[in-house]
Amino acid sequence: MSRLTQTLNRLNDDETLLVSAPANIRYLSGFTGSNGMLMVARNHNVLITDARYQIQATNEVNEFEISITTDLLTTVVAELQTRTLLIESNHLNVAQLERISELRPDIQIVKSSGLVEAQRITKDQSEIDKIREACGISTTALNTLITEKLSCLTELEIATKLERLMIDLGANARAFETIIASGPNSAIPHHQPTNRIVQPGDLLKIDFGAQFQGYLSDCTRTFVIGKPQNWQREIFEAVLAGQSLGRQIAKPNLGFNELDVRVRSVISEKGFGDFFKHGLGHGVGLIIHEDPFLSPKSDGKIAADMVFTIEPGIYLPNQGGVRIEDTGVVTEAGFDVLTEFNYELIELD
Repeated sequence: MSRLTQTLNRLNDDETLLVSAPANIRYLSGFTGSNGMLMVARNHNVLITDARYQIQATNEVNEFEISITTDLLTTVVAELQTRTLLIESNHLNVAQLERISELRPDIQIVKSSGLVEAQRITKDQSEIDKIREACGISTTALNTLITEKLSCLTELEIATKLERLMIDLGANARAFETIIASGPNSAIPHHQPTNRIVQPGDLLKIDFGAQFQGYLSDCTRTFVIGKPQNWQREIFEAVLAGQSLGRQIAKPNLGFNELDVRVRSVISEKGFGDFFKHGLGHGVGLIIHEDPFLSPKSDGKIAADMVFTIEPGIYLPNQGGVRIEDTGVVTEAGFDVLTEFNYELIELD
């Protein structure tokens, strides 16, 4: 069953779904342009875009008619053949909503969210293959990077080297802004690289990923420059114990919240619970942070073909931090790690 057919099966005969989120547009139609909307209905499926993307849309899109316009919303209203319009309320902005209401005050506009995302939460084989390729590019690049002398380089210089390696290995782009966090900066979960020079004695946290044909990877490893101090090894081993447990127990039917709580309890038992302040993980696909989200408050259960990260961390303010993260796909047997990389505290030059 095609992705479009799955979406159509969720709609009533008198409903049209207006898809405005770029990732959802790409997921349903294959269209990768930056300006477009989809109209999805039982007997009328249209991609609306502008003339810049006419050739691209013709090459990328199969299951949708293509409408070229200078005004997306006017064309949406003109193409609408039902009295009910479902909108992606998490993506359509207020001005766009008001414009549709002004152009067609007779229609019923229903705010909807998560309809396409509910399909995207599990991946088909083609998606898994692309994510696996992105993960392989990432870890191969990291293996190459750490053969070089990194001390005396800045965080920004290391980020640039790693991103260049991923492109050379076949990535279409980086998956997100690479995090290179050294010394006390490693205690900042989403630190942006700076001109700080990496120094002996630093923890070096590297959080990065590649994009391959639209699909992403996410991996974090933490290294030490020179010999580790006792406190560095202690927090590293605590994070690794929690992350290892997560990889072992992530199986179908386990609750998202239970997975988080059980990993978090390992870190708490080792005395660092107050320093693990973010969720355990998140889905990865066309977007780097997508459903499912793993936290103590998450609803739902793990299912086969979900792709998500397991990434506990400990962050000691003004001192340093450790995060270990893998992207993996759930099978009936468990969690298949896609970012295969060494789990030791590797000492770098």
